[in-house]
Amino acid sequence: MVTRKEIILGIGWLSLFLFIASSQADQSQKIYELIYEDVQVLKKQLLLLQERWQNLASEIQGLKTQLQEIQATLKIWQKEMAETKNSLKEVPMQYQFLNDRLDQLGSRLERIAEDLVALKPPLSLPQTLAETKPVSTSSAEAKKKEQEEKIAKEMPPSVSGPSPQEIYNNAYSDYLKGNYELAIEGFKLYRDQFGESPLADNALYWIGECYFSLKNYEAAIAAFNEVILYYPKGDRVPAAYLKKGLSYLELGQKEEALAVLKLLVSRFPLQEEAKIAQQKIKELIEK
Repeated sequence: MVTRKEIILGIGWLSLFLFIASSQADQSQKIYELIYEDVQVLKKQLLLLQERWQNLASEIQGLKTQLQEIQATLKIWQKEMAETKNSLKEVPMQYQFLNDRLDQLGSRLERIAEDLVALKPPLSLPQTLAETKPVSTSSAEAKKKEQEEKIAKEMPPSVSGPSPQEIYNNAYSDYLKGNYELAIEGFKLYRDQFGESPLADNALYWIGECYFSLKNYEAAIAAFNEVILYYPKGDRVPAAYLKKGLSYLELGQKEEALAVLKLLVSRFPLQEEAKIAQQKIKELIEK
């Protein structure tokens, strides 16, 4: 028979068991609630990450489009730069060719001048030219004319046909008489046949003077440019600059004229042509 003490002891154990079970159930409920809350937080974070990823994807797509545009523009620039580079490569080659050509011509002129000094044939100027007065009244122009006549006297005669002296003097005589077309033909003939002569630059200069007198200023500028380009050390270069500037003035191109005249003053400040250029610059600026 169960005693009262045993009953009380059983009730105590049962109460303890129920208390322990209840405590475990409460703990399980709390753990579940915590896990649920964590899952909800993770869901929110995942949603935020998805939204941010979509924004980043849109930005990346925009950057890709911009990159494609930049690449296309870069290709165009590269093509233009390559074309410009190829063009620039040709410029030094052209200048080098001109410099080499000028050096060769300079050496040939020096040799010819030495040969002429050694030869000194007894030739005289035609009477018609000897009695003609120079067109320019300046002392510098007179000295240049005397040098031309001296060189012309020293030119050796050709085997057949007129001599270089006769061709040059006849052309200059036509210039003095106002027969500019004939003078141009004569000076061109002289330069074509005796392009290495010390008077070749003079012949080219007088061609420019003939065109200037004919009011064909574009052709005059072209002739004076050739004097400056092909005979940079010749004594006609200052005069070529001056007449080139005056030709631009006749064409109404004031800015170009000023640039040429200022260049003349800068390169040849002691020449008589520079003094004329300074006066002309002053007149143009004051207008």
